[in-house]
Amino acid sequence: MELLSDDPTYLAGGLGILAVIFLVALRVTQQGKFLIWAGASLALAALLVLVEYLWVTDTERIEQVVYDLRGAVAASDAPAVFALLTPDVQFAQQGQSLSGDETRSHISARLGQTEFDFIRIIKLEANAGRQSGRGSAQFRVLAGGSYKVGAVGTLNFGTINLDFSLGFRELSPKVWRVERITLTRAPRDMPDPGRSVNESPPRLPNLKQRPF
Repeated sequence: MELLSDDPTYLAGGLGILAVIFLVALRVTQQGKFLIWAGASLALAALLVLVEYLWVTDTERIEQVVYDLRGAVAASDAPAVFALLTPDVQFAQQGQSLSGDETRSHISARLGQTEFDFIRIIKLEANAGRQSGRGSAQFRVLAGGSYKVGAVGTLNFGTINLDFSLGFRELSPKVWRVERITLTRAPRDMPDPGRSVNESPPRLPNLKQRPF
């Protein structure tokens, strides 16, 4: 049933085609049974569409958390980001890892230094384990904006590509939060958890320096 709620398009479309065939048969044969069958097919197709509209799966909930994160990061809203994380969330990049408060401090510092012009998410693949209460999401981020580096000034960067892998945990029924953030692909020399935000600026693609 969950498979049907994820994407009932093909089945609903097939039932619609079947209803048309029954209506054609009704016109040719003038037998009332085809009208009944056509009505039943259309009713079942409508029911499937209604299930899709009303029934939100755990996979869809995980996808929504990803998009909510995108919105919070785009607004540089650290508290909104933290609300979507577990208390013991872990962050990993370039062989280094942070956990809990360190992760939140790292996120807060980076968001405080960055102003985004846009953030887009593509190639999103999510899944949820109903029995385990664990899930995951992999996706690519396309982003552009500016980055503040101490007294150096503000550095504008063009579109960069970042690949992420997120681990999710179901904290309560239907409530999924991020417990692991792994940056699996990033521009060379992008700031990592071990670098202070005031150290030398990262060399990002299409980087242009703009003084304060």
